[in-house]
Amino acid sequence: MTGDLPIYDKFGTAQYRLCDLVFYDYQGKPRGFLVGEAVYDIRGQHRGFYKSYVMRDRMGMVIGFAEGARIEGMTLPLVNIPSVPYRNLPAPEPPPDCNHKDCREGPPKWSMMPLGNMLVL
Repeated sequence: MTGDLPIYDKFGTAQYRLCDLVFYDYQGKPRGFLVGEAVYDIRGQHRGFYKSYVMRDRMGMVIGFAEGARIEGMTLPLVNIPSVPYRNLPAPEPPPDCNHKDCREGPPKWSMMPLGNMLVL
């Protein structure tokens, strides 16, 4: 996966960007990694899943999405044009114990956790 894919919260506001397999915030700080379908923060803690343009928390509830996402039974908000990101800082290597986990897909409901908190240290 290449490029810069904005990840939006339940209000349609871009919170993160997926660049290759690294999640960045809009200040250019690396915040996490995508390993298979599993999302890890930069410390190596499993935080959720990303599959088919949908970000889910560890319980499988929807926490965010990218353009192109489709969730049966759920209407996604219109998205705001994301701000221009700062230059990305170099990403550290993912911790060695980060491994693929199969994505849990919960009901088509929003998670109680805000997307902006998912990868914050």
